[in-house]
Amino acid sequence: MELEERIAEGQTIEPTDDLTDEYERLVSRIVQFTANSELIGAFTERPMIERAPNYHRKLALLAKNQDEIGHALMQYRIAEDLGRDREQMLEDLLDGKVGYGSSMQFPVDDWIELTAFTCLTDGAAMILQHSLLQTSYGPYARVMRRICREEEFHLRHGRDLLREYATGTRAQQEAMQEAVDRWWPRGMLFFGPTDDEQSDAALRMYDLGIRTKSNDELRQDYLDFWVPKLDELGLEIPDDKLEYDEEAGEWSYTEPSMEMLEKIRTEGGPAGQRRLDERRRVFDDTKWVRDALAAHNDRATNRIGDNLDATAD
Repeated sequence: MELEERIAEGQTIEPTDDLTDEYERLVSRIVQFTANSELIGAFTERPMIERAPNYHRKLALLAKNQDEIGHALMQYRIAEDLGRDREQMLEDLLDGKVGYGSSMQFPVDDWIELTAFTCLTDGAAMILQHSLLQTSYGPYARVMRRICREEEFHLRHGRDLLREYATGTRAQQEAMQEAVDRWWPRGMLFFGPTDDEQSDAALRMYDLGIRTKSNDELRQDYLDFWVPKLDELGLEIPDDKLEYDEEAGEWSYTEPSMEMLEKIRTEGGPAGQRRLDERRRVFDDTKWVRDALAAHNDRATNRIGDNLDATAD
């Protein structure tokens, strides 16, 4: 049975199956995007650890940061199994040859900004991740099960912060509203182009079951989740066109700015280069660790080979 026929029947595709070049390429493409987003997301939040308002918040953010790095590594492993080289994937990220979540291109300079970022950007990422639980590629779906469980903890942390600031002092409430005003359009933009502007490659991902929901469908899920939660806390959503159509069962809203998305893709956002520079510094500083591990693996491989030769003799 051909690959697309198996996918149409709802079968799970495994690395040992006879994969087409197109399928491998498209799976690798989305896996690298979600892995890169986890990695850069961790670097977005990391400076806030030392500026935590108390020990409890510091521990929570440390744990979250560790999780994000782990999520990135698990996904890079999936791409490695499809023939991609991890070192090259990281080099491509640092050289700006591959993308990551557009929201990570903006600065996060205090804990109220961090709260908006965590809720409205991590919240958007979690909507995407939940949709990938149904992806046709087995290893990706299984990794997403673990990632989604841990991301639920991250989101609870973000919502706890959101409630604290939205019901805090007058100054905190006002600052939280201003942060929502800034981050709401960025969260909506996270999902990428509108459905009528998606690339042929993106459309093929739906045909092959790699993705199961379109960008606009994900936005509808995002609105279903966040509108009532922000409203409950008295936070206003900065969108005059936002309205729920009971008859159609969907939201109408201001379309994300494709001009802004294109500018981020071609020029980067205000904090994008800073994040890549920081990641480059860490990447270079830890080269000695990767070299040591590679040398150890080479020696271990040689020992195994020598033992096999001795056994054969």
